[in-house]
Amino acid sequence: MIEGGIYVWAVSLGRMLAGFFIGVILGILGGWLALIFNAMIGYPWDVDIHTNIYFVSIGLGAGLGAYFGWMNLTLRWYLIAGSLLLVLAGGTVGTYIGLVYCQIVEPTYMGRHYTIDNSLHFGAAIGGITLSTALGLLIVFRTKGR
Repeated sequence: MIEGGIYVWAVSLGRMLAGFFIGVILGILGGWLALIFNAMIGYPWDVDIHTNIYFVSIGLGAGLGAYFGWMNLTLRWYLIAGSLLLVLAGGTVGTYIGLVYCQIVEPTYMGRHYTIDNSLHFGAAIGGITLSTALGLLIVFRTKGR
């Protein structure tokens, strides 16, 4: 890597944007998979459990996508696993923060409204990419002297 200059900023910005877009896509995919899972098991539990399955699936998908933007496989396995778990948790927390800022018409409805509401997906991707970028930059600055 070329030290200094605009290259460092361009690569960091590119990683953030790539992680955000992949996070949004995988968050949407995670939401679809959760809806399919809920439909396949026939909604045997309370509606709050099924909506939380949906929200956590969006957060895990978005966190995984955000992690792909800053993935570093040269670290030890426990640091990779720990940073992945932190970014997945950041995506899940971002989903619930996005839930606070979205408009829900009817909280018991598990249909089309949740699949159209993008604030959940954007919140999850923002939560995941924020934590992933912070960890990625921390690792870059920590290993710069080596």
